[in-house]
This record gives sequence, structure tokens and C-alpha cells, in this order.
Amino acid sequence: MFSATSLPGRVRYQLQSLLFSLHRLSYPARANPAHIMSQGSEEVLPKPPVPELKSTLERYLTGIKAIVDSEQFNHTKSLVNEFQKPGGTGECLQDLLKKYAGTADNWVTGFWLDDMYLKNPLSLPVNSSPFFMLPKQAFNTTNEQLSYVSKFVVFSLKYKQKLQRRDLKQEYASGHGKGIPLCMNTYYRFFSSYRSPGLLKDTQIFNDYSKHIVVICRNQLFALHFPNDNPNEEAIFEKLRQIEKLSKQEPFDPPVGILTVESRPEWSKIYSTLSENRVNRESIKTIQECLYVLCLDDYLSQTRNGRKASMYIEPAAMASHLLHGNGTNNNSGNRWYDNFLQFVVTKDGVSGFVMEHSVSEGITVLRFCEEFLNFLENKAEKSPKDEGELKIEKLKWEITEPIAKAIQNATKKINKLVNDVDLYILKFDEYGKEFIKGQKISPDVYIQLALQLTHYKVYRKLVSTYESAALRKFKYGRVDNIRACTPEALNWVQAMCDVTQVEDEEKLNLFKEAVKKQTEILVYTINGEGPDNHLLGLKEIATMNNIKEPELFKDKSYKEFLNFRLSTSQLPSKHDIIVGYGPVVPNGYGCSYNPLENHITFCITSFNSSDITSSNLFAQSLEGSLLQMRELCTKSLQEEIKPSLRAD
Repeated sequence: MFSATSLPGRVRYQLQSLLFSLHRLSYPARANPAHIMSQGSEEVLPKPPVPELKSTLERYLTGIKAIVDSEQFNHTKSLVNEFQKPGGTGECLQDLLKKYAGTADNWVTGFWLDDMYLKNPLSLPVNSSPFFMLPKQAFNTTNEQLSYVSKFVVFSLKYKQKLQRRDLKQEYASGHGKGIPLCMNTYYRFFSSYRSPGLLKDTQIFNDYSKHIVVICRNQLFALHFPNDNPNEEAIFEKLRQIEKLSKQEPFDPPVGILTVESRPEWSKIYSTLSENRVNRESIKTIQECLYVLCLDDYLSQTRNGRKASMYIEPAAMASHLLHGNGTNNNSGNRWYDNFLQFVVTKDGVSGFVMEHSVSEGITVLRFCEEFLNFLENKAEKSPKDEGELKIEKLKWEITEPIAKAIQNATKKINKLVNDVDLYILKFDEYGKEFIKGQKISPDVYIQLALQLTHYKVYRKLVSTYESAALRKFKYGRVDNIRACTPEALNWVQAMCDVTQVEDEEKLNLFKEAVKKQTEILVYTINGEGPDNHLLGLKEIATMNNIKEPELFKDKSYKEFLNFRLSTSQLPSKHDIIVGYGPVVPNGYGCSYNPLENHITFCITSFNSSDITSSNLFAQSLEGSLLQMRELCTKSLQEEIKPSLRAD
């Protein structure tokens, strides 16, 4: 059979260009992906660029140099040289990608979305869905819990009206690129998104007509229907009280929501079986089309006799509860993870959101959280008169033996996962971003280098590091990766840990070089020039054109390039909202952070099943790294002052 891959490079290149021109209309829908389209101001934003091939390959080599040995690096370098030969595979794929980009509003988002989320088979809790923990409330009664929740429902419906009017305040970049308008598209999917499981790939389902939420209480699911978008707060409260009472009445349904914790392929098979029944199908449809899921959880703090204990709960315990629900003996069954937003509120005042990550980024949900907290502080207007009856509908299920068995299996899996999570909250209060900015260093750059130093101190090596870089300056932009594991960072951390006592002046010079390099990477990544997305695009365009996968992408270095044993994200909030998520590999760490003026809050996670990780140890070492770095910066400042004093 004729194969384009058997032709010489230049001929193959010309043939593939011709094939692209003839067949580009037959490309998958992601050329103009429906899931990233919207109306409004997006037209004024530029499309993301396709980086130059030479620059991407140089940056790729830089990204692996500190994490693979010299022999492997030299092997990869030879593959890179072969890949970028004139008329070779790299040039062919680059040209095809540029032509593909010319047909799309955003060439990268479809590739990235599939690779990062929709084709990821792992279960959503811990592995994918982050939590956003709000300041703890002081509830003394269930009524106080429901009153707080009622206020959120009012706020959410007002926010929905704002989205429908396309009335969100335009956001602009801060820091590097300050003042540049940002893409607002993903905000408009907040109340219309559902991730449906698939055997090979999940599907995003959107609707813009919802007028109900789903409330889960004691594992029982209810729909609360609104006659309009402006219901009376007292009426909402009364309906929530009714739901709370109904959840205690027999017959009790099994915790069907627990099925959403399964791996995506397994949940897809169960989903198909569950949907064969008309009653179940109608209930699933109601869940798919709801605005969001409201999880009314029981007490988190309990004594042995089941009565509530002290109102103080450790931050790590509260964060863990939001991350996974603490197992099926607690509240893990009180969830439905496929919906974009779940608002979780316990009877003892723990509250926050769980987010399905494929629809949007953490920073947009964080802003939504802040608006809710501002709403609570400033709420003065009276609720409108009740102009229509709110209706409660208990969702019905017909559970066959296979589904009952599937619920048992899912129960075992989530309980095992809950026991595996090692979560630690570190509030570093020695200094914050005020001190860091005083050193004329970006707080993000500074903290990323602190994480590199910490990992080296604990393991005496660096690893591939992921840090979310927002591409929202581009039309329908999502995310790329700001890489922090560089040769410059390695030279610096080795000097900091050198037992031969490297002079402070040399440590400082190496630190400055690492800062300079990290700043350079930050800038070119947020400008759409990062290597991660570009390499993914080249790999995917080869698949789309039936071109044999290049050896570059089969290489051990590329696998290690994507083996993110350190997954990080800066999520700044003046309200000190804590955001967290699990590690993305079995022997790695998840680490989110919020730098405030005078302290920095970290949420660090790992798995107990790994014999090499420990969140507690990593946090303690990180605290030491931040103190070492302050000492280094302070010494350098003192050395700069001394000559001027002598001159006087």
C-alpha cells in the first residue's frame, strides 16, 4: 500500500502540504472547537502564535538538560538535530501546523484540552478536580447552614444574570503584560457545563437554559426548580429545609453519586448501563442540565457519640474534606463530580467549591469565590417578593444488581483513594510578597525557585515541574506550562547545598542567573511561545495527517519531560482562599500557593502509597528554603550598603 512516510523528506513535505490543502475541511471539529466559542469581546483578542521550530527545540533541550543524564541528553540532542533537518519531518509538521492554525480561532486549545483532560482516564476527585476553601463559618444550627447556602443561591442567580447580559467586568493582565485585556470566555460556561464520560474520550455538554440546581443531602439527590432568576431568599431557605427533612425519609436511595469517582472509562460503561433505564435516564438528564450541584454535608468534626465536637477544625482536615469528602462513611457519596461546580457546605461551617477542571481555570473560579465573599460582606438590599413557587423534585433511580455492584466497587475505590492522600497546609508567616518585591523579583519566580531548591534538598535531583501559565491574552486561550527546572536553577541549588561551602557571592550570582532565566521563561510562555503546547501540536498534527510518529516523541527524554513529579500553581487571593489538588503522578507532589503581603499559604499533597514522598517533610524543607533565600538576599543587601557607609 502507498505510504507517504516511505517517501524522501522533501517530496513527503510537498505531498503533505498538498494533502492539507485538499482535505483540511475534513479535520475534526476542534479546528473551530464549539466548546471554546462565545460571543462578545473575543474578536478583539489576537490568535495565539505558532512558535518558531528552532526556538521550541532549543527550549525543549533546555527543559530536559537538568533532569536527564548526559548520555540521554546527547541522544535526544541527536534526535532533535535529525528532526529539524531542512526538508525533514520537523519542517513538514511545522508547515502543516501553521496551515492548520490559519483555519482555527485558536489552534492549540483543542489539542491541549483533549490531552490534558478529555482523554485522561483517571478519576476526577483528587487526580483532576481542585477545591477552593472559603473562610470557615460559625454555624450553631442547621438553619444557619441553610441560611448561608440560601445567600449563595441568590448570589449565583444574580451572577448568572450578569453572564447572560454579557456584563462581566473585563479583566486585564497584571505583572508581566500588565494592562492587556484577557479572554473572558470560560466564565460564560460556569452554569452550563457537564463532562460526560467516554471510553476513549469524555465529552463536554453545554446548555444555556437551566433553571434548576441539584441538591445532594445524605446521598439523596433533589432538583430545586426556580420560576425565575430572582427568587426570594426566604423561599429558597424554606425549600432547602424541606429537602433536608426529605433526605431523612425512607426509602433511601443508594449513593449513586459515588459512581462519578470511578475512572472515566469504567464510569462510561456504568453510565451506559445506568442510562438504559428510562427513570435513570431522566434523572441523569436533570443532573446534566442543572446550573450546579449543592452538597449539604454533615458535620466534619464529630465525637464518638456522633455529636458535634469543637468548632475548631485543622485547615488540613477541612481541605481534605473538600478534596474528596473523607470517604463513604462521611460525605464522599454526597457528590456528582461531572458537573463543573459543586458548592460544598458542612453543618459545622466548612465550605467551598469543587471544580471540574476541563471547562475553566482555577483563577476564574477563584474570582467567582471572591465575588461571593464580597456579596456576603456588602449585602444590604432586600430580597424581592416571591413571584412564583419554587419546586422540589426528588430524583428517582432504579438500581439493578450490576449497578448495585458498581456502587460497591466505587465505594472501595474512593475509600482507598481517601486514605492514600497526604495533605499538608503550610502557612509561612516569616515574610510574603512585600519582601520579595523589595528584592525586585517576581513573587512567582521566587517561589518557583524555592520549590526547586526544596526538591533538590530532599532528593538531590530536579524533576520536570508544571506551573500553569494563563494564555488568556489570546482568543479562547487556556493554559501552557512555565518550566522551572533549568540548568541555571540546578547550578544554583547545587551551590546552596554544597557541603564545601560555596561563597555567598557566588550563590547570589547563580541565584540572579536562575531568576533571570525563570523570568525569561515566564514571559515567553505567557506570550504563547512555550515549548509544551507547540510540541504537542506537532505530535497531534502528525497523527491527523497519518504521518508516522517521529522518534523525538518516543524518546525517553520526552516521556520524562512530561512526567510532572512537581505540579504547581499560583492562585493569588486577598481573601486567603486556599486552593488545592492532588499530585498528577503516583510519586509526585501537588503544590498550590497564594502569596500575600506578609505571608504565603501553600497546600501540598502527595500519596501515602509512595515510599519516597511526604507532604510534611516537603513542607518543612520548603520553609527552610524560604528562610535560606531571605538570608541570601539580606546578606547581599548588607554587602551593597557597606561600601556606601565607608564612602561616607
